[in-house]
Amino acid sequence: MKSIITALTGFAATALLWVYFRPPFGKNVVRLNTDERVVALTFDDGPNPPYTDRLLDILAVHNVKATFFMIGNRIERHPETARRIIAEKHQVGNHSYSHPLLGFCPPNIVRREIEKTDMLFQELGITEKTVFRAPLLTRFLPVAYVLAQQDRPHISCNVWGWDWMTQHPGKINRTVLRKVKPGSIIVLHDGKAENKDANRWGTVEATDQIITGLKQEGYRFVRLSDVGNW
Repeated sequence: MKSIITALTGFAATALLWVYFRPPFGKNVVRLNTDERVVALTFDDGPNPPYTDRLLDILAVHNVKATFFMIGNRIERHPETARRIIAEKHQVGNHSYSHPLLGFCPPNIVRREIEKTDMLFQELGITEKTVFRAPLLTRFLPVAYVLAQQDRPHISCNVWGWDWMTQHPGKINRTVLRKVKPGSIIVLHDGKAENKDANRWGTVEATDQIITGLKQEGYRFVRLSDVGNW
């Protein structure tokens, strides 16, 4: 009998952990809803001049639109760069206000982090609800619960550039090109969490290489909103 109780307890604990870390409700978008040779470039943790500005220059040269998941306290610090992103018709996304590990926060903290950044976007003239990505992709139970209440999808990815681990542009470029498939959502970083400045010249150079390489392979670049059916 004791072994049965132990097994059931273990099963229940495993099930609870699974529900916490892999919530069975809400929408978690890991790729674009298409089989065409299109990809979405996304950048996290900005705005972070001068790197974000240089990325915008490169995107303009290539006539490519991207999606920038911005941190609220960095919008407050660099509103002019946020305005440029919007003016140049890139998509903006909410990446929380202060970049905590939201998946381990209670729902009221999750809600406050999202809403504070939503308010900053409204001040910049963004009236529609933006897409959201949790810091470090921690879409755990509290995050999924709040997003479900807001009927809001979580935008994940299926291609990491690993540019928070290295700023070697060749390594970032090779990592991305090796993993990309039709419909891929690519994550790179123009900034760093916790309102810290970060050198992102490697990401800037890699972005130029990635766009050039994928165009040669017949890929087009889109904003999430250009393809999203979620």
